Amino acid sequence: MPQAFASLWQKAQLGDNLARDVVYKLAFQRLRVIASALLRRERPGHTLQPTALVSELFLKLHRLETRILSEDHFFRLSARAMRQVLIDHARVKKPAMLVPPELIPQLLLPANRNAASPESLLAVKMVFEKLRAMDPKVAETIWLRSVEGLTIHETSRTQGRLAWRVRADYDFGLQWMAKWLQRQA
Repeated sequence: MPQAFASLWQKAQLGDNLARDVVYKLAFQRLRVIASALLRRERPGHTLQPTALVSELFLKLHRLETRILSEDHFFRLSARAMRQVLIDHARVKKPAMLVPPELIPQLLLPANRNAASPESLLAVKMVFEKLRAMDPKVAETIWLRSVEGLTIHETSRTQGRLAWRVRADYDFGLQWMAKWLQRQA
């Protein structure tokens, strides 16, 4: 059977529609089980369903010019390709960035790298860099307060500015970042 499967796969890759349909029918149930297992590891509310993941897989495999050596090789390759489909799907789907301003300081902290999704951390870092390019003083204020943990008065002394100005810049910067993240979502 393993050699027959590989032969059918080669015919399917060469454009034989009958061979493609046979491969699909032979492999579909097992691939759906693999897809279900992979999707159980994803975040709740993932939009892909096992059948859709298997369909995406076949599109991806059809474009590959990999020689299938056996049935086992096909399923190992398929599992790896399904993981890549999930990664691609996550990259294309923009992370929901409805981040409240009060959460932004926590996402800037190096200690919270495991607390939030990598997409959220990256988005907040990118928006912070935009803020830094737009207004370095506001960005510095947010950094000193959020990451270095300085109080309003300590930041005021460090920057040589009035406390009310530090507070205003801090509030403005957080609001600006939250709105920018929301627009990107």
